Amino acid sequence: MATIRKLKSNNWQARVSHEGKEFSIGTFKKKKEAELAAGKVEERLYYGLTLNDRNMLFEDVVNDWLNNYKKNNLKDITFEHYESTVRLHIIPDFKSRKIVQIKRTDINNWLNKYAQLKDKDGNDKYSAGSRLRYLSIMKSIFHYAVHHLEVLEKNPCDKLRIPIKDSTEIRKDVKYYSLTELNQLLDYMDKFKHQRFNEYKIYYMLMYFLSQTGLRISEALALQWSDIKGNMLNVDKQTSRDKNNNLIITSLKNTSSYRTIKLDQSILKELKKFKLLQLEMALKYSTFKKNDYDIIFQNGLGNYMISSTVRDSIRSYSKQAKVPYKGTHGFRHTHAVLLLESGASVVYVSKRLGHKTIKTTSDTYLDITEKIEEDELQKFASYTKR
Repeated sequence: MATIRKLKSNNWQARVSHEGKEFSIGTFKKKKEAELAAGKVEERLYYGLTLNDRNMLFEDVVNDWLNNYKKNNLKDITFEHYESTVRLHIIPDFKSRKIVQIKRTDINNWLNKYAQLKDKDGNDKYSAGSRLRYLSIMKSIFHYAVHHLEVLEKNPCDKLRIPIKDSTEIRKDVKYYSLTELNQLLDYMDKFKHQRFNEYKIYYMLMYFLSQTGLRISEALALQWSDIKGNMLNVDKQTSRDKNNNLIITSLKNTSSYRTIKLDQSILKELKKFKLLQLEMALKYSTFKKNDYDIIFQNGLGNYMISSTVRDSIRSYSKQAKVPYKGTHGFRHTHAVLLLESGASVVYVSKRLGHKTIKTTSDTYLDITEKIEEDELQKFASYTKR
């Protein structure tokens, strides 16, 4: 027989008896919710379908979730990202606890801990976007515990969100260059003489290319000259790192990331000049090596460029050009923002960037799309004004 009692917090606790022992199945905001949950458990007990091991440790649930669920549904590289996030940011706080003992307040405290951590400069150590990802993974783990393992009656993460103030913070994460800033940076890089091969303007070409195509840095660094057919660019691979930190070429993030985009004449002209420059460099310098796979953005030794090195270099060049550093992803955001500001539709921008849904594009560039919507509404109001 179930016992329902009201707690001091005004929540309702449901307890169920089984084999002479009484155990809690959770707390609920409403008495009816507690009664319904208790009824489900008693029905399961009546038919001999007892709850699975409610004493499972959180770490055991996570391992089951990773190896028996996620591993079969994710690409290897994506699975490694999940595994790394769990190992570094989730397991340390909860591993030795029973899954049934982890409450909503515990998860809130865990989120707040990451919100309060600062780096050596006093800035947030973890962005709102990172914390959203951690929470999303935690929700998935508990969803698995409820619906697959059936060791819980409800998900303590349901409707849980990071603090409201972070909604503004997320928008701040979308860093992009104004057209003036972009041109200032590109002008500087166009005249910049690299130490080893003065005339090899690899970073000018890379920055200009990223700002004109909106590719992710991992996608751009994996490109080969054969990926360009006429004025069309095929995007179907990316650079990544294996468990031993070796550079590898992998498939893309999801099916929508596979795309073919059109290149305008200005970027095509620069690419042709750059390809010719690579051939000239190989003939002029015995130490300049041409890559065997004919990759576009190769370094002077003929190797793939490393994204972390690219980020550090662009940070340094931005400082020298007196332009705020926006990160390598800033060029992708810049491309999207400039497209939207120039009048391109959100649908077009979404497909060009390889977003899974138009909503992703709209939410990411909310300020821009809201401004465009306001401008369009003003046009309509002016046209239909009586």
